[in-house]
Amino acid sequence: MKKGHIFWLMSLFLSFLGFYNIEHLFTIKPDETSGNGNLGMLVILAFSPIFAMSCFLTYKLVRGSVRGWKMRALILVLSTASCLLLILLVISYKNELVVELGGPPDHPQSKIYRFGWINQYTNSIYFNAYTFFFIHLLAVMVGLLSTIKRDNPNESVRKNEK
Repeated sequence: MKKGHIFWLMSLFLSFLGFYNIEHLFTIKPDETSGNGNLGMLVILAFSPIFAMSCFLTYKLVRGSVRGWKMRALILVLSTASCLLLILLVISYKNELVVELGGPPDHPQSKIYRFGWINQYTNSIYFNAYTFFFIHLLAVMVGLLSTIKRDNPNESVRKNEK
């Protein structure tokens, strides 16, 4: 296995570990009471560079390794369909959590009343497996789209005509 692939796998694993920790360890359950503030923000700050590196390495790996128009088109279509599905799952997940919390932050009966949308009860809306895969699929799609201009057959024809 190439050294670049090992770094990519390590960064992917560590960033997923960060997402998992934020979702499961640093998000307070709706039936619990918290007064300690959002400790998940510390984990978010600590794992942000790893997560950014993971997305960049995903982009770079896809850009450098996927060859052929048919393969690119297939991966692009599957990634787009997966992103659409993940968006629906994220919206459903968010709606279920808001119901469990008793409403949005502007509802007086809500557990998160006057907290805003980013707090210790809602970390899992932003940091969960759905958003992790969604963002990495976006990196795959950007990597694929960035190769289209580079290998555009019409450009090589224009260069040869000059």
